[in-house]
Amino acid sequence: MSDNHPEPTFWGKVIRILIPLLLIAAGAAAFAHFKATAPVMQKAKPERKVAVVDVQTARLADTRAVVSAMGTVVAAREVTLKAQVSGTVLSVAAAYVPGGSIAKGAELLSLDPVDYEVAVQKAQSALATAKAALAIEQGSQNIAREELALMSALSSEGVSETDLALRKPQLAQAQADVTSAEADLRQAMLDLNRTVVRAPFNAMVVERNVNVGTYAGAQDSLATLVGTDEFWIEAVVSLDQLALIDLHYPGGCPVTIKSQVGTGTWTGYVVQVAGKLSESSRMATVIVSVKNPLGAIEKPSPIHLMIDDYVNVEITGRELANVIELPRAVMQDGKRVWVYDNGALDIRKVTLAWKSTAAVYLDSGVKAGEKVVTSALATPVQGMALKVADAQPAAATDAEGR
Repeated sequence: MSDNHPEPTFWGKVIRILIPLLLIAAGAAAFAHFKATAPVMQKAKPERKVAVVDVQTARLADTRAVVSAMGTVVAAREVTLKAQVSGTVLSVAAAYVPGGSIAKGAELLSLDPVDYEVAVQKAQSALATAKAALAIEQGSQNIAREELALMSALSSEGVSETDLALRKPQLAQAQADVTSAEADLRQAMLDLNRTVVRAPFNAMVVERNVNVGTYAGAQDSLATLVGTDEFWIEAVVSLDQLALIDLHYPGGCPVTIKSQVGTGTWTGYVVQVAGKLSESSRMATVIVSVKNPLGAIEKPSPIHLMIDDYVNVEITGRELANVIELPRAVMQDGKRVWVYDNGALDIRKVTLAWKSTAAVYLDSGVKAGEKVVTSALATPVQGMALKVADAQPAAATDAEGR
């Protein structure tokens, strides 16, 4: 049996076609409605952040550099006294102790002089004998001259005068014996004088090697002395700081010296720069002279500058004219500063002439009248916006209060 489906009518066909079209139209209308009524997102221009900073106006200044360095105190003059003659030490001076001060020419110690006194007496006796022999020979020469004249008068042919006949060689020998005896006496006197050892200059004893009763042979060390009229300080200075020291300063560049462990302060002056760099640090050594570092021997200073002490020195350097003076805190990385330039940051590379503990002095990079940023910036960028902090709000408040 077959299924029989009735044919759709005309309006049925129309309805089948219109329903999908109506659904599509309704969807399009809904989409258009929602699109027209949806909120619109507006693009906002990002706000430019401006950093508020403090500034200081750069100004020209004249100053004199001061070079700070560390140094070691050394002796300007040091000598090891050695015995010139041998003998037993008979006496020593009260100052013959480490640290003792002794004046130039004062007796430091003495050796037993008896053997040398005997030698002097022998030399004096030998000289007297030689002088007597010379006098006898001079008399013999006069007799020989008279005899030769008499013989020449009695002889028809004459007698020739010879050196031997006139005893000239014998006279020369006698004169030489006198000269030799005088030299022996002088040597004996020198040896006797050398039994007394004296300070060659105003000195301090830093080491003693003998005492009373010690036998000292010739060339044995007796004591080590350092001169007290002047000490030296060997200050270590970098090569860039060395250029700041005026070696032609009249009388030497003034220097202030302070002990690193004590409380003493001394003054000195630059003598010279050593001609060799330190092998370890590759730095230059500046020689500083300190006069009378211990005070007078008869009235010593209560505070001594000690040999081998470590000290701080401040050397007055060259005069710097027309340099830019700024607070030390404005330096960035040791070679740059921040400059306020018409509302923007300008990062400048500068040339440093000298820096003290509180200020820096620039040769170039910043001009007088420019504003240098003294505030800290977290992330400085070339050209970033800046605003100078001022007192306008405070002034307005004051006005309202009045």
